[in-house]
Amino acid sequence: AGPYPARLVRVIDLGTQTAEYQGETKHAHKVLLSWEIVDPETRLDDGSPYLISKRYTASLHEKAQLRRDLAAWRGQDFTADELRQFDLAKLLGRPLLLGVAHSTKGDRTFANVSSLARLPKGMTAAEPTEPILHFDLQAPNWHVFDQLGEKLKAQIASSPEYADARKAPPPSTSFDDMDDDIPL
Repeated sequence: AGPYPARLVRVIDLGTQTAEYQGETKHAHKVLLSWEIVDPETRLDDGSPYLISKRYTASLHEKAQLRRDLAAWRGQDFTADELRQFDLAKLLGRPLLLGVAHSTKGDRTFANVSSLARLPKGMTAAEPTEPILHFDLQAPNWHVFDQLGEKLKAQIASSPEYADARKAPPPSTSFDDMDDDIPL
């Protein structure tokens, strides 16, 4: 637990997910953000970096947790213009101070993202060692999808957006339309 320099290394579109809350079934479009803790002294026993993730409803509404966390990271809220043009993927690789809090359930302890903030002046964050991954169901890169863990792929595959993306025709690799491109 505590604050750590980190970098955003994954933005994964989970599609519309179903959840039960207080006896009610809810459907919401979700996104997963994952950060690599880049503090060289904070590593797993095998020397690999810690990755910590948080699932959000994919919304920038003023009451949405994603917007509140992003505003805290930026140090300011979004203007209406910024909201219209905002692309979450542009944050990939960006540094921040990541707050980690522990919670215990039974005999297990979980690390949870508790806060996002700008790095304090003078503090730096090393480059991530993990690959930077962006998966978007609106324009899926199936090579990136194949790099995800099995549980995460299964969760994405349960969304209606995944089914729609798999039905889309692959990009054309035909040269049939080139006849008129060659001068005679």
